[in-house]
Amino acid sequence: MPPMIHLRIVKHSLIFLLSMIFTGSCLAEQSPDFAGNWALRLGKRILLVMTLTPATGSAGQFTVSFVSPHFYYVNSGTSFTDIKGSAIHYSIVRSATKANCLFFTTQNPADKQDGENYQFCITGEGHGTLKIDMPGFEPWPLTKEKGPLSVATDWDSTRTYYLDDSDVSSTEMQQIYEADQKDRPLGKKLEEGVLKSDAARRQATAKLLADGKLHTGKDFERAAFVFQHGDTPDDFLMAHTFAMAAVARGQNSAIWIASASLDRYLQSIHQPQIYGTQFNPNPNGLTTQEPYNRTLVPDFLRQFLGVPSQAAQEDAKKLFEVQPAKP
Repeated sequence: MPPMIHLRIVKHSLIFLLSMIFTGSCLAEQSPDFAGNWALRLGKRILLVMTLTPATGSAGQFTVSFVSPHFYYVNSGTSFTDIKGSAIHYSIVRSATKANCLFFTTQNPADKQDGENYQFCITGEGHGTLKIDMPGFEPWPLTKEKGPLSVATDWDSTRTYYLDDSDVSSTEMQQIYEADQKDRPLGKKLEEGVLKSDAARRQATAKLLADGKLHTGKDFERAAFVFQHGDTPDDFLMAHTFAMAAVARGQNSAIWIASASLDRYLQSIHQPQIYGTQFNPNPNGLTTQEPYNRTLVPDFLRQFLGVPSQAAQEDAKKLFEVQPAKP
């Protein structure tokens, strides 16, 4: 599990003002297009703005302003949480250029030990990356935009934001999910051809994932249900993974499918389920939860996982024995 790291550089700053000088010969030789407003967006919100402005009357000199929230946690550079705070002004103590990259070190004037090393690289026209010099951290994608730009202030400090953050769910994923559920009328036997349709839906969902079209918690929850109706242990593991991604994106209702997919995975590899979500018909026409390890997880924890108590499960099993269990 990647460590959750508290960055000193983001501990204080909503605005830190940086000054950097680059040699004219280096700029002339490489001609990187550094000047302009560079923004890091999380969905529609701007988390960070870096503005590089050529200094008047001095070739190769830039004034750099760096704007970001006062405080946030960063997990491996890909997610941000606890975003809040006011401002502090940072200064540049070292800077250098190499090819299409700028390297600079910031320092808090109030604390000489509080500073970070950064690397800003041009990756294409109007595109660049900013990376904190820490092992395991992914670079942040920056885009050049017309100013003036403002860092967002309407952050929810209890929410986790992602580099590909979006509040818009995939209509394609919704249609795939609805077709999956339509094929499963409660209490009725599945029609012929459903297994083939299930496989096609899993393939379509995997393509949406590969194409970067799944973003919201709802997207991932729907994907989890589609893969829950797979036929291999890997399908059920993917369902579980989708469900965990959904919960991470704030879709708390996905905690049930996270539990159910793990139970189904365990039974698919001939191990006991642990939550009691799986009800299966046996040859004599009754419904069974076996194999089932009833002692590992107490009912106290089941209530947080969207799973009924064992007593409620016994009542449900009686209902399933009257009405055939859903495959």
